[in-house]
Amino acid sequence: MKCRCGIPCATRTSWTHENPGRKFVACKFFNHETGQRGCNTFYWVDEEQTYWQRDVINVLVAEKHRVATDLSIVKARFTCLEHEKKRLTEELDKIERKPLRAREAVMEKGSAPKQGGFKIIVICVVISVFFNFMFMKMFG
Repeated sequence: MKCRCGIPCATRTSWTHENPGRKFVACKFFNHETGQRGCNTFYWVDEEQTYWQRDVINVLVAEKHRVATDLSIVKARFTCLEHEKKRLTEELDKIERKPLRAREAVMEKGSAPKQGGFKIIVICVVISVFFNFMFMKMFG
């Protein structure tokens, strides 16, 4: 079928609130954003909907948009988590390489790494416990 412009008509679907999902035939030059047509060729292909059909379709369309929005949010969060994972992995690699570099530097100097740090910590803890015990006996 051709419209008055002499061009074959286009079959489209309306997604307005008043006619959701209804099929219509119109001039191909019809601009749905401005409502302007090349000519006035327009007719509905299917029959008019009942109120409950219109309500159900509108609810489903709204739910579809909500789910699409939720999906976009989840994708954005996932992307952020991927970037965070990459950053943490790089940071962990740096931390793991740091002791290796220190050992390599010590080995290059020709001496073994010192193990005295643990002994100093143990001595400090013992002295701290002793003084705390004495403080409690004197003032407690």
